Amino acid sequence: MYIQTKTRGYPIRQALPLVKTLLAAWQAWRREQVKPCYHLAPRTYDSYGLPFYPVDMEPLLSMPFGYLDQAGVLYNAPGVYTPGAYQPTTIAQYALAQWNAYLSTRDEELKKSFMTQAQWLVNNGVPLTDDSSGWPIPLPSSSYNALKPWLSALTQGNCVSVLVRAYQLTDEEIFLQVARRAIRSFELDIQNGGVSVFVGDDGIFFEEVAVSPAAHILNGYILALFGLYDYVALTGDPTIEALIQRSLATLHTFIHEFDLGYWSCYDLLFKRPTTRFYHSLHVVLLKALARSSHCEHCLALATRWEGYQRSPICNLRYYIASLVPGCCRVIQRKLQGTFSPSFQMRKSSVSHLEEQLEPNREATPVALHKNQEL
Repeated sequence: MYIQTKTRGYPIRQALPLVKTLLAAWQAWRREQVKPCYHLAPRTYDSYGLPFYPVDMEPLLSMPFGYLDQAGVLYNAPGVYTPGAYQPTTIAQYALAQWNAYLSTRDEELKKSFMTQAQWLVNNGVPLTDDSSGWPIPLPSSSYNALKPWLSALTQGNCVSVLVRAYQLTDEEIFLQVARRAIRSFELDIQNGGVSVFVGDDGIFFEEVAVSPAAHILNGYILALFGLYDYVALTGDPTIEALIQRSLATLHTFIHEFDLGYWSCYDLLFKRPTTRFYHSLHVVLLKALARSSHCEHCLALATRWEGYQRSPICNLRYYIASLVPGCCRVIQRKLQGTFSPSFQMRKSSVSHLEEQLEPNREATPVALHKNQEL
């Protein structure tokens, strides 16, 4: 009787990890449904001629990632695997969310807080190479093998957008000077301390994670591009205008690679379907890019991806595709668990030897100024 009970219960215990994976995926799916998304800014300029940021990031006003320090600067709270830090990306995006809210309401507190974040960016820019400067990300990105302070085109672009608006508000030259040095990083390859990858004979793509191998992250590229548009609108710099046109031509050669036929993917390194939040953001960003560049192709793709969001079939395919990696990991662990202990021991020894012989995979660090430690 004891043996019979144990035999019947064993398959159930074996299935529990898979059930847990399915349940976790369902819970994540449900959380995605209620997560607030960003939207297209209501218009391009306010009644005083000041530019709205193209993407309305109003959910950031509630500071979901952290809190304000005594000076009023946004500080990222520590996470499960990351320490607390001043993260320049969230500081810049928080400032841009405040900017759009200020233009809509004329609330002086929003303006004051926006300027506080802008001043932090001025005070904390780091000299890089060839008269460029930027804001290295202090937290690792293990998914893209960026384990040391690394540069991001997204961050550089967001910060430039903040500094351009701070200059328009105050006419203080320091904001324009810092923006000009940050723009320089877009002209440099990631191997030379910049945030760009040169593609083919004349192509260029701005990398959200500026390490090798380049991931080609779509949302990071477009958000970076908005910073260049803001800079050119203010200065009329023909060199940066030409850089924008080169990058747009490059994007159009492989933007179809981000289309999975039922959803969009986050990057071209892994080509996995992105989360619902980022798919929605892709739609908004493409609409905003079409507004800036008058690109009909970007607008048509945004409409197509918006259709994916409304399609029950596409949503089901996305949900299934999201389940597959987790289920595969559970099945793989179960298969490995059927091996004999001696085989497991030999497999572990071989894996350890391979790690010792394997070349160092550490990502290429950004080339900081020689006086700056990595």
